[in-house]
Amino acid sequence: MRIFKLCNNYYFVLLALASVFSINSYAQEIVLAFDDTLARSTSLDGTARTKMLIRNMARGDVKQAMFLIKTKTITPNTVERVMHYDETGQLLVNAGHNYSMLHRTKSFGYPIDIMKANAALEAYSNYHKHVNFPYLYDGSDPEILPQLQHFLADHNYLPTYVTTRVHDEYMNHLYQVRTLSGRAVDIRQLEKSYTKMIVDEVLAYDAKARAMLGFSPRQVLLLHENDLAAYCIVGVIDALNARGFTFVSPEKVFTDPVMNPYFISGFSAVSYMPYITGMPDNIRDWSPVASKKDEEKIHNYLHEQGLESLIPQ
Repeated sequence: MRIFKLCNNYYFVLLALASVFSINSYAQEIVLAFDDTLARSTSLDGTARTKMLIRNMARGDVKQAMFLIKTKTITPNTVERVMHYDETGQLLVNAGHNYSMLHRTKSFGYPIDIMKANAALEAYSNYHKHVNFPYLYDGSDPEILPQLQHFLADHNYLPTYVTTRVHDEYMNHLYQVRTLSGRAVDIRQLEKSYTKMIVDEVLAYDAKARAMLGFSPRQVLLLHENDLAAYCIVGVIDALNARGFTFVSPEKVFTDPVMNPYFISGFSAVSYMPYITGMPDNIRDWSPVASKKDEEKIHNYLHEQGLESLIPQ
């Protein structure tokens, strides 16, 4: 079985990886990333949530995270939040304007959508033409992907990637249902459930990577900009720090000429692991909506902390 199954142009990079990296290389470095940026107000006002999230990341000594922005959500009611992310040095990422990057469209639709989002973001100092398009990462559409790769390269867009994703949005949904019905929730116990759910996923990815690669690669952990993130991110940061993880700037990761999947596969990886090993990864099994199995797993985390009242009957 070929361990390094990559296009010939990049084969030498993989040989270099094998000789250069030790088990301590990039030891347990991690980046925070957030999807659903500028989501509507829920039990927390949207602006308050944004400010709380940034403030609590700073308490955990995380100076910069990555925020994926679908620019259709930038409105007179949300522009202050974008400005706050920009002013506090967060990395703003082009997640398109209106098209869902999770569904196939005509090949010309993606470039138009990306350019429209670029026009809405280019005035912000911490937007540097980074792009995230999950459908083409996960779907690897053989027809559209090469066209979009060329477009992005020709127009100097920069790649991002994600290694570790968590269905924290489902746990947040259960929290919202409970609080909006006027019933109390023990937020400290919920923070324990939220934190353990995330830490378990990070540790699982790290263990798999160490077993396959022989070292601990940098992780990009994708969460959602929601109330639980705002309340609980300090607990996540502290728990991962206690496990030996160090939080780093996304720009440090995405400009790395070796570990960024762009330099190996040309804008086509969410997780770079399959491109390094040539072995299949379960990234395509990921669903943007929690499956029944995912929901049951989250129910177990809640049950462990005595939060059965949040679990649907």
